Amino acid sequence: MGRKSAGATGGRSEHDWSDAQRLRYWWQAERELLLNTLSAVPEDRVDDALADGAWSAKGMAAHRLFWEAEERAAIEEHLGGAFPSLLDFPTRRIDSTNAAAVASLGDRRLSALIRALQDLRGRTATLVERIPDADLNTQGNPARILLGVALEHDREHRRELEARFGPTSQDE
Repeated sequence: MGRKSAGATGGRSEHDWSDAQRLRYWWQAERELLLNTLSAVPEDRVDDALADGAWSAKGMAAHRLFWEAEERAAIEEHLGGAFPSLLDFPTRRIDSTNAAAVASLGDRRLSALIRALQDLRGRTATLVERIPDADLNTQGNPARILLGVALEHDREHRRELEARFGPTSQDE
């Protein structure tokens, strides 16, 4: 993913970007990198655990598909003027929610999960473009928190996949 694909940056380097531009760029870049890494998992290894007690690539895709829908709903809430309920999600329920998401979606083929994730992410991206720059440029703003957590979530899972299957991209 080249750094020139950051949107309306006028060809400036990343150092000249606003926080909003930088956040949108990395949010999209990490999503593309995760999808590319998932797509590169050999078909005969999609059910292999990434580490002891960890999900498989298929389980991870199911996990991210579930949370992508939650992130999209949270962005819709923010754009509608409400505080995103996802930011109040009880941490004690994360493990059981993750397990339920993987159990309910994990029986699909990895390629189907990737396509569903790509589709949902495309629809989420249209919402992200509607978030005012002022929201993303303001520390503590719910939209800024949502995008920051989402990109770190994708980065974390991409790195887990790369540790198991090797990197698919030189761009870090």
